[in-house]
Amino acid sequence: MNDVNSSVSLTDQELKFLEFSGKLPQKISPITVEASDRKYFRVVYPDRTLVLCKDVRFQHDFVEIADFLSHEQFVVPEILKKDLIHFLILMSDGGERDLTSITDDLEYREWLVKSIEILVKLQRTNPIPPVSSREFDLEKFDFESTFTYSNYLKLQKELRLKTQLRSEVKIFIEECSAFLAEYPVKVFCHRDFHGRNLLINSENQICMIDFQDARMGTPFYDLASILYDAYRPIPFGMRQGLYQLFLKLSEQNFPRSKECHYIQCLQRSYKALGSYFYLVADKKMDKYRESLLNALDNLLEIVQAGLFPDQLYVFFYLLKEELLSNSSFMKGIKR
Repeated sequence: MNDVNSSVSLTDQELKFLEFSGKLPQKISPITVEASDRKYFRVVYPDRTLVLCKDVRFQHDFVEIADFLSHEQFVVPEILKKDLIHFLILMSDGGERDLTSITDDLEYREWLVKSIEILVKLQRTNPIPPVSSREFDLEKFDFESTFTYSNYLKLQKELRLKTQLRSEVKIFIEECSAFLAEYPVKVFCHRDFHGRNLLINSENQICMIDFQDARMGTPFYDLASILYDAYRPIPFGMRQGLYQLFLKLSEQNFPRSKECHYIQCLQRSYKALGSYFYLVADKKMDKYRESLLNALDNLLEIVQAGLFPDQLYVFFYLLKEELLSNSSFMKGIKR
């Protein structure tokens, strides 16, 4: 058993937990995870491959929401075993590839159509707690915009950037947050519905992961996440077509739909930008620099398409130009 564990640091307790239906694992390998305290391992048994999630606290919400989604016929990892004391979950393998691995735009579009079909189906569910008991309210939105601002200050200090995030930008984002918080239609939101959280399983179906923070929000929140995914940019025309497809499949007349869509895209991408500021400046994770630039490209497009104030365009444009000319930031990035 020890040679199985040579490349990963698991305790005897954790290895004991991995005994499943009388079998011990033959191989355990870490799965690279995005910015999270959670660690995942692919565990190979003689007859199957499973995934171990090891966390700093037990993910009750993940278990409850997985159960709800599975009951509603969505493809999600099946939870096979859990240890509440040591914060361990053993689950089925959702797939080794995610949507961002698809480089061809036409093929990727087919997967996005499938994703939007899932999204519409998600929004037709009647959520139960913990999802139904929390939402994207003003407090949540304000927390997110403050997060972006404070992490920009860190990046600015680190890279000695001259571009200022002016108060007009912050005030406009606050107004957008108020609009979204008061939007009359609230639905199930995955909250991180982007290509890296949509796996392709062995049956060629989309398996959703990372839904433990799901909450109620506007119908455009998850749509904004997938259409403006900084991990996998797509052309503007493709986004437009997929937005129209979403409206058609929803079979609903959402109030002020286009306005809400672009305000939500702005808020969601501004929040994503803050996450990349944090990962690059605070966590020193250089692999997210490319995504930071993609997020700025997304925001420049959103500001134009949504006819938002010039001050926003100026901030995103000047910041992008300054980063592109910053040799330490651009080291190793091809653009």
